[in-house]
Amino acid sequence: MVNVVKQRYGGIMFLEPDQVGLRIIDRQEKRPVTTVESGNLNVGTSMVANYAENMDAIVDNLIGFQRVLKEYQVDEVEFYGALEDLDEVTARYVADQLSVRCGLEVNWLSDNQLIARTLVAIKDQLKRQGIKEGADTFVLLVGLSTSTLAYFKKGVFETSWNIDLGKAKISQLAENLRQTTATPSDIIFDYISSKVEYLVGELGDVENATLIVQGVSVLADAYLERGQFLGEVALDDFDTSYRRITDSTDQYVINHYQVDEQSVGWVLPSFLIISQTLRLLHAKQLYVTGVTPFEGLIAVREGQESQISQMIRTSADNIARRYGVKLAHRAFVTKVTLELFDTLAPIHRLDEHYRLLVEIASKVDDIGNFISPQGHYRHSAYILEANPLIGLSDQDNRVIAEVSRYHSSESPDVDEHHYRNMDDEIQLPVAKLAAILRVADSLDDSRQQKISKLELALEGNRLLIYAHASDDLVLEKWAFQRKNKLFTDVYGLQPELIAKGDN
Repeated sequence: MVNVVKQRYGGIMFLEPDQVGLRIIDRQEKRPVTTVESGNLNVGTSMVANYAENMDAIVDNLIGFQRVLKEYQVDEVEFYGALEDLDEVTARYVADQLSVRCGLEVNWLSDNQLIARTLVAIKDQLKRQGIKEGADTFVLLVGLSTSTLAYFKKGVFETSWNIDLGKAKISQLAENLRQTTATPSDIIFDYISSKVEYLVGELGDVENATLIVQGVSVLADAYLERGQFLGEVALDDFDTSYRRITDSTDQYVINHYQVDEQSVGWVLPSFLIISQTLRLLHAKQLYVTGVTPFEGLIAVREGQESQISQMIRTSADNIARRYGVKLAHRAFVTKVTLELFDTLAPIHRLDEHYRLLVEIASKVDDIGNFISPQGHYRHSAYILEANPLIGLSDQDNRVIAEVSRYHSSESPDVDEHHYRNMDDEIQLPVAKLAAILRVADSLDDSRQQKISKLELALEGNRLLIYAHASDDLVLEKWAFQRKNKLFTDVYGLQPELIAKGDN
């Protein structure tokens, strides 16, 4: 009987820059049983993720959470942390301290991972509450250091934009401006405009848009009933509140919205960001959501990873299209790459997640041609480094960038700077995936998709590639011979291209 009770509940702990929380989930009924949250943690002034200085408070709360987990007889708990703007070195230090002091191993999630999970949870709530999405539905996720605007067309994810605007960052800017000007809100308004105006060209003609806002607790508290995750905000009501907050003192906001002294500085920036986004989109409806990253973590735990994978693929297709990669070549290389990956599964021993990563790399490896065909693989890598894809960890995005770097001429070896300085745990996977992608790319070197069908076979130390084509493969054979050395070095197999005429 005790074992049945233990198996019924699961726990999720989540560390954010301003709070740490616990959710206990009834696995059978798929609903939260209890939620425990810490008091507010102090965010930093240079980086909002101030975990090191908040360590004592974080540890005290986590130890308290462990007592609650014991009371509920929870034997399985997942512990996540939001990287926000935390650098990799500090993240390792913080993780090690948490492991030593609490016995907990934190799984850091990048902004792009948390954004995707939160969007999945919001979509789920739209469906549960029977709210039909119009032709243009936008979700604005207001964060502490940055914000994100995502676009869904008829309920299907289309694209997203990371905006260098966060409520804590803008609050710090406002505090600095108060030292020199009596009306910082006017300057902040112009500052926000400068960060969002570039989207106008990308959005195109937007009509009758619906905007859903996440991450603004004062709106959620005002418009959501207990247990409700979505509520409509009349545009006139929002405008009235916005003007009132703009003209009011911090003390008024504290009293009227029941916020603390740290959070009060985030209210005006949040309203300014929403106001500018409404203006940009010409939105006709405004909703607020109480969905938090917790709901996103739970949604993925309940098996909605496929939605995130589709967001990742869509984002990759978007960036490929933006930088002029030809659709036919992209589709061919992606198809062949996946066929090679599947055939070589007993040898490379990489899991399905790496299959997704090499699929994405095959879609975007040629984006550097937009800058210059000369050394395009290097250009591809730094474009990808500057444009991380939604839904992926920082390490996943790095793998994709490095596989793209090595898909053509350069080889990942000890003399190559980027490869030498790569994390040890991804060096071999990058080499394995790059070797596969290099072979696949060579089979369409003419960019004419001459090969209609491939048959792959492993025989001893050879990989036999039977290519059915109605045209000659002189260029493809030359490229194949030139690019397959990496494949042989990595796998110990000699690939052989055998041309066969179409029947």
